This record gives sequence, structure tokens and C-alpha cells, in this order.
Amino acid sequence: MIFTFIQMMRKWLYNTKLRHKIMSTYLLLIMLPLGFYQFIASEKMSDIIINHVTYSAKQGFDQTYSFLNYRVQRIAETTNILVSNSAISDILMDNNVTSDINRELQEYANLKKLLRSMQDSLDISRVILYVPSVFIFANETENFLPLAETKDSPCFDRLNDLHAKYLWCSAPELGKKASHDSSSLYVVRSILDPNNYANPIGQLRVDVQAETIRSMLSKANVVRNSTTFLVDQNQQIVLSSDPSVTTLVNLPDTLDDAVSTTWQTNNNYYLFRQLPSNWGMVTVIPLHEVVQQSHQLRNDLLVILLIVTVIAYLLAYLFSFSVTRRITQLTSRLRDVQKGNLIALAQTQGRDEIGELIQTYNYMIEQISSMNKEHYRLGQEVKNAELKALQSQINPHFLYNTLDLINWMADSGLNTDIKKVVKALARFYKVSLSSGKDIITLREELQHVSFYVQIQNIRFENKIDFQIDVPEDLLSHPIPKITLQPLVENAILHGILGRTQREGSISIRAYLEDQTMHLLIKDDGVGMSPNLIEDMMAGISRSRIGGSSFGVKNVGERIRHYFGDPAKLTYRSVPGVGTEVEITFPFSVEEE
Repeated sequence: MIFTFIQMMRKWLYNTKLRHKIMSTYLLLIMLPLGFYQFIASEKMSDIIINHVTYSAKQGFDQTYSFLNYRVQRIAETTNILVSNSAISDILMDNNVTSDINRELQEYANLKKLLRSMQDSLDISRVILYVPSVFIFANETENFLPLAETKDSPCFDRLNDLHAKYLWCSAPELGKKASHDSSSLYVVRSILDPNNYANPIGQLRVDVQAETIRSMLSKANVVRNSTTFLVDQNQQIVLSSDPSVTTLVNLPDTLDDAVSTTWQTNNNYYLFRQLPSNWGMVTVIPLHEVVQQSHQLRNDLLVILLIVTVIAYLLAYLFSFSVTRRITQLTSRLRDVQKGNLIALAQTQGRDEIGELIQTYNYMIEQISSMNKEHYRLGQEVKNAELKALQSQINPHFLYNTLDLINWMADSGLNTDIKKVVKALARFYKVSLSSGKDIITLREELQHVSFYVQIQNIRFENKIDFQIDVPEDLLSHPIPKITLQPLVENAILHGILGRTQREGSISIRAYLEDQTMHLLIKDDGVGMSPNLIEDMMAGISRSRIGGSSFGVKNVGERIRHYFGDPAKLTYRSVPGVGTEVEITFPFSVEEE
């Protein structure tokens, strides 16, 4: 596995461009430390934020609890004024009050005035005194209710059982007989016999607005979407800071004797404290809200990391471009050198290694250009020498054939025609010499081949019909001398003389197409097989008649020497029909 990884890295290093290597290295050196720092920082800061949120939640919970506890005790303690008022206990214990209606009504008015004086203070909406049914005002319902309604009341029963000084109750705890308002919470107390504290002579109830307590509970919700509850001893919700939330709060069993504690479940974080009235205050904080801020911080750090990455990428690109721009130019010029284009780079002021490479490259290009010029000069000299050597091979070859013709004429007794042949031969060689020039015009080359055909017609009794069709504007184009004569010679010896009548026609035509000169030498001889054409192009002669197959190969080499690789010589022949030779080479408007 490690070896494979090393191989992949080595392949990447060898095949990746230098600019990409620099960018990758630059980004790697920046992003790895930043990414590691972001990971560590986000974890640390997440813990700090979670601790801060939970600490703030505890502080808000404790402050709300203190304020709520103070208000609860203040409300309960205000009832001391009524409980300790001897006028109330005297009226409730005086059996003679009910015997005098006037006195009873007077006492009713005094009690009502006292009870109403406690209302509208500290959010107390109503004060109710439970009195024995013997009093005519026991069913008054505004401030007085019959004592019988406290029977079978869970709230008053618990008050008596616990012998509590006061007790907070919810509306359901008052019992079915008691009249109550669901929008209120209640504080109940017993009015005891001054002579026997174990004997309650009446009950007192104070109605407190639930909305007042709810507003205090909501101040404990310092974390978003958290909810604070008042719960009774049965873990039932008495009041919620959010009226829409009425779910049960599952308190652990260990809270039975606990005064203050915290715990955590999979979804929530809980804060609990016991109130003096056996009620408890619970704040439920969703855990996702606790960690949301840490997640937000992590996301913010990721965004910052992304921005830094983009900026680092741009800087890496600019830096790598500035470093590799000259290398890229140098590489591009080296590719041009492979294609044969020797282009020097502009001189730079850089003195670093790249600057030295560019200077070395320019020096190399200068030296190669100088060597190429010298090589071209030497090549031209070699080319001229080769042309002269090829020309010197053709001239003796034709002279040999002509002298052989004169010898044949002498043996045949054609003494009269020998004079014509010698005269035509003299004109032929006058054009061949061309004052020492190796390149002549197409006009002079056509004259040269015409003298050759004239000599051959003397030999073969004018049985060769020779035609020339060349436009006037092409006659001045330069061409290596003795280019057409070997081809016409082969047309006569291999084509026309092979026919039964030993007669035929030869035509030379020229035309220009796409800046390319086309010369066509066509005969109506017996034609040649592909094998014979192949031998002729290779300079091998298998004809019993003889001929200049060596000259055909020579012609092909000479036109390529002069015109370059685009020049070529092509044979096309159909046995029994004739042969056509095509010479093509680039057309030049300059005359030589």
C-alpha cells in the first residue's frame, strides 16, 4: 500500500506541470495548518460556548428563582395580617353573632372591608374567607364561601395533613366543590383557634393571577426555545412560561428530597429547584439550542476557511504564474525548435536560474541559426555539385546513344543523313552546354528535346510525330537542363519502337494549377508493365532495345534536388494504349 502510494506520488510529481506543483504545495502549506487550527479552535470554542450558555442559563434560572421565591413568600406572608387579626377569630368563635342579625351584618361589613383591603395588592385578585354555614354571608361567593367546600379538597386536606403554615395550590387541587378560576393560582391558610391551634375555625384563600407568575417564569428562559415550568409534588405541570407547552416533565426519582439539581437527557438539559410550598421550578433547555451557537461558530469558521482558501488559491495562482511564466515561454520556444522554428526570447532582467536558462537558450538559438546558415551554404554547394555530377552522367549517356546511331547509319550506308545528324547533334549540345548553366528556361529545354527528336526521326524515317503545347507565360520558368530528353527517349525506345509499325506520336503539354507546374509527356506506344516502370524508376534496364532507364532515375533526383520534396516524377502506363509521364514542381514567378 505504501509502495503504491509512493509510486502514485512520484508519477504525479513527474507528470504534473510546475505551476500546478507550486500551487498545490502553496495551498497545502497554508490549508493544512489552517484546517488543523480551525478544527482545534472550533472544538475548544464549542466547549467554551456550551459552558457559557449553560452558565448563563443557570444564572438566569437562579435569579428568576430568587425573585419568584421572594414574591411567593411575600404573597403568602401578606395573609399573616388576616390570620393574626383577632377580629376575624373573635367573630368566627362568637356563637352570639348569629343571634343578632344586625350585629352579624355589621361584622360582615367589617370583614368584607378587611378582605377587600388585601385585594389588588401584590397581584392578589381576590381574597376568600371560608366560614361556617351558620353565617348568613357564608354563601356570599365574592369574598365568603361556606366552610363545607373545603371538605374533600386535596389542597386543604394536604394543608391539614402537613400542618403547613401556608400552601400553594392549583385550580384542580381545590376540589370539585370549590369555586375557582383556572387563570389563577391559590394560597391557602388555616385560621386556628387561639385557644387550641389544632382546631381550625376557618380557612383563608388568596387568588393570585397566574399571568403574573408566568411573566416571572419567562425571565428564566435565557436560551431560545427553552421553557420554565412550575410543577407540583406529583410532577404535574401547574404553570408554564409558554401556554402552548403542556407536556409532562419527567423528573427523576432522586428529586423527592432534592432541593436543587441539574440533569441531562438525550434531547434536553434540566434545571430544578424546590419552592417552599412543595412546588418546584423546572427549566427545560433543548440541547440543540445549547450547541447551536457552537455549530454556528463552526460554520462561520468554515466560511472563513473557505474565503481564506479562495484568497490563498488566487495568491498561489498569481505566485505560480509569476514564477512559471518565463519557464512556460521557454518550454513553448523549445517546442518551436522541435518544429524547426528558431525564435529567441526577449531579454529579461532576471538574474535567477530561469534568467540564466533564457540567456543560455538565446545563445543556443544564435549558435544553431549560425550553424544552419553555414549548413545551408554548404548544402547549396553540395547540391550544385550533385546536380553537376548527375548532369555529367546524362551527357555521356546521350552522347553514347547518338554516336551509336551515327555508327549504325555509317554501317547502313546512310552517309547523306549523317551530316543532318551531326548538325542536329551540334545544336543539341549547344543547348546542353548553355554557357555552363545547369538551370535553363523551359523554352530552351523544349528546343533541346526537339533537336533530340529530330535526330531520332532521321534514324527512324520520320515516323515520330512530336507535338508541344505549352502556354507562352510558362516558357520562361526555370528547369534543370536535360529533364525532358531522357523521358522522350524512353517514350521512343520503350513505347513507339515497340509497335508493329514502329511509328507513333509524342506530345508535351504544360499547365499551371494551384501554384504547381504540371509537365505531361505522353506517347501512344505499347505501354509498360508495372514491373518495368518500377525497374525504370530504380534505374534498372531490362529492355532489349536499350534506353535511358538510368536517365529516368537521374531526372527524378535532379528535380527533387532543385525544387525540393514537393517535386516528383510519376509514370502512368496502360499496356497496348500508351504511357504518360507527369512532372510536378512548385511554380515560381521569379525567373532565373
